[in-house]
Amino acid sequence: MRFIWKRKLPRRRRLLCFTLLAILIYIFYQIVISFNDENIEFDRQWTCEELKARDRLAELCKDFINGNTGGNLCHDLCTSGELVVQDCLAHKNTTVVFSGTWRRNDVVFKTKRRPHHVEKLEDLLSIGVSDDEPTAGDEKLFKNFVLRVFEHVQNELSFFRLKDILNISEQRVLEVLWHPHPLGELTWADMSSLWLLIQRDEFIKLQLLKEMRHIPRVYGFCGSFYAVEKVETLEEFSFTPFKRPMPWKKRLNAALNFLDLSEEFTKTPLGQLHHCDIQPGNFGVAKDKRVVALDIDSVFATKQMEDFLEQPTCESNKQCDFFDCMSACNTTEHKCSRKILTNNLQIICRDILLSHWGQPGLLQRAPIHAQNKLSPVLSDCASDTMLPWKPGKIERIYRKLKKILSEELESN
Repeated sequence: MRFIWKRKLPRRRRLLCFTLLAILIYIFYQIVISFNDENIEFDRQWTCEELKARDRLAELCKDFINGNTGGNLCHDLCTSGELVVQDCLAHKNTTVVFSGTWRRNDVVFKTKRRPHHVEKLEDLLSIGVSDDEPTAGDEKLFKNFVLRVFEHVQNELSFFRLKDILNISEQRVLEVLWHPHPLGELTWADMSSLWLLIQRDEFIKLQLLKEMRHIPRVYGFCGSFYAVEKVETLEEFSFTPFKRPMPWKKRLNAALNFLDLSEEFTKTPLGQLHHCDIQPGNFGVAKDKRVVALDIDSVFATKQMEDFLEQPTCESNKQCDFFDCMSACNTTEHKCSRKILTNNLQIICRDILLSHWGQPGLLQRAPIHAQNKLSPVLSDCASDTMLPWKPGKIERIYRKLKKILSEELESN
């Protein structure tokens, strides 16, 4: 009996140790996930309350009624009720986000903290403190405003010949920023609100790229808040060791859309676009199954990107990285090269299709027959070696992946 007791005790201890180890691993994993997941309920409630989100909406409408705030959605938000704002989804201390509906469209209504230094519109338009507030219909003032907006957009995007590049007039730029509403007479409140809104280039880029399939649609703005189409975040497609993956067909559709996005970003009205922060939280899937880029603060045209890379001094290549966009350091001149080493397709393969921060990507845990075909192509695509790619490699990998994924989709 004593011999049997001695043998059973270590087994029980081993089982207990194994159970405790599994529990500790699970707890550690959940802690890591909670740091990455900005949408957990506790964080949302705390942030909305801390930012006094509802109070800001009430203040917005009060300012509109008093004639101090303008925009093409203010009437729908504050008077007619066509824009219905519902839940607060704020997830960053610099951002307030609401979900809602506008004319049967599900929308996200959001604002971001404005830059610290903003040149006052009154100063730009030479309006003195003793002057009366400008009124709608002041043609000279309006023309001056149109010109200032055009110059600002040009400077924000590092394009000094915007007319030639986009084949667009000063007036047309303002019409695009006012989209999808017709541009009528603007009040001083309208002009002031739009001026503050375009101090962050995300709104500018969303509007100038509005014809692109993989850019979310903008429905208008009121004050510093603007409405864009609501989508299902890509994080909802992700899976963990404790969560079942999305159906294979749904993941195939999303992966094919990412390929199309990488292709579309090479030829845009602003030239080639570089997405420097490719991660699941920055993309979503719309109702029509389009993958769209959500926060495009980190999306830059080539000229913008080259200007960023050229500025810092460096001692090593690491100092020439701008998030996912990499350059090389000239250690003789201590300057970063203007040449961008990475490309959107390579980063999408690495951080979306394969994995991100240890979490499985869209095409991991694929059926075995698909995995055998995809694995070598994805490994080649995601590799950080041999950058920049030789001419033709992007097209070659794009075609291979598209063929495999399309065949898989047809067979499912």
